[in-house]
Amino acid sequence: MRLSRTPRALVTGASPFAAALLFGAVLSACGGGGASPQTTVTSTLPPLPPSIYAYVTLAGTGANLGFGDRLVQVNVTPGSEGVATRIPVGTYPDAVAVDGSMAYVANYTSGTVTPVDLRTGTAGKPIPVGAGPAAIAISTQLDRAYVTDDGTSSSLGDSVTPIDLKTLKALAPIAVGAGPQGIAITPDGLKAYVADAGAIVAGQSGPVGHTVTPIDLKTGRAERPITVGNGPTGVAITPDGGTVFVTNLDSLSVTPINVSTDQALAAIAVPGGPVAVVVADGDAWVVDTPSSQSPGNNVVPISVSSDKAGKPITVAKGVQAIALTPDGKTAWVTCLNAGEIESIDLASHSVGSAVKVPGGPFAIAVTSQASSGAGGSSRGSSKKKTTTTS
Repeated sequence: MRLSRTPRALVTGASPFAAALLFGAVLSACGGGGASPQTTVTSTLPPLPPSIYAYVTLAGTGANLGFGDRLVQVNVTPGSEGVATRIPVGTYPDAVAVDGSMAYVANYTSGTVTPVDLRTGTAGKPIPVGAGPAAIAISTQLDRAYVTDDGTSSSLGDSVTPIDLKTLKALAPIAVGAGPQGIAITPDGLKAYVADAGAIVAGQSGPVGHTVTPIDLKTGRAERPITVGNGPTGVAITPDGGTVFVTNLDSLSVTPINVSTDQALAAIAVPGGPVAVVVADGDAWVVDTPSSQSPGNNVVPISVSSDKAGKPITVAKGVQAIALTPDGKTAWVTCLNAGEIESIDLASHSVGSAVKVPGGPFAIAVTSQASSGAGGSSRGSSKKKTTTTS
């Protein structure tokens, strides 16, 4: 949940496994007076390319916005695009993260996280967390998920709830700034950065936030907050772990943070109200919603090396969230008002294919499933690669 405007904006089904094809030919030579020699030739076809799936939460549309309760598996493999499976989860599914064969959906209104087994397309028992879970990130090194507790539509939350992924139990919450929204974890899995957005949701009272709180995940302790722009929402970290990018919704800017010093650098202006961000191909890719200065509905590339914003890429109306394909070459965005998800070719900075996803597409995670082997992969298996957003 991310916006002070309406609608509120922020950061799956069973995945099929295709078996590798194997064929053999037995050639017999006919001869007289004894057993014929046999030659067996076995050949294995090259493995099929991996299938790619987006797992999209549905928030509802129109008068039903905020009453959605489904997670949808969407095949986004080129040439095979289409909605596959719809899985019941909690109300107002605000964020989704995928780890191996499991998805974890943060349900804002229900105050829970729903674990979903992607091999069977079934939801497990909801895990109670803090009020208004708004984003979720996973540390595979620690076998834990971390959920921001934004609060309700009338009161602010101020914590992050860890979940033990072995037991699927919530642990003691970690205090952070008011109204926490996005969260991202460093590549080593040992530090998180949380956007303290403050009162940006309609109905909440209190000041708009302007800090990011680092958390030492080994100790579970929050560290000194870092001052950024107003209304920070989305958070992403470069693959080398060196820089954090934070979207400042109310300041119409993005703030880089140097991870080694935890110091904020100069803010980078963007044309709309930025709510989400991912990093790939040398750029931070920022989702831009409408503002008083811009009609929004853009994805804006920002060079990681120069901190310069490039030309906005216009997408469909109601853009909410963004996720990368595992190869880092394509981004997919959810467009709530248009009822679809759209792809962006990161090399050409152009919009590609779109897939209709009725019901208010909101949060998104993208995975690739290897096409060789049979049966489902377990959580953390190398067979499935994932990217997530909140």
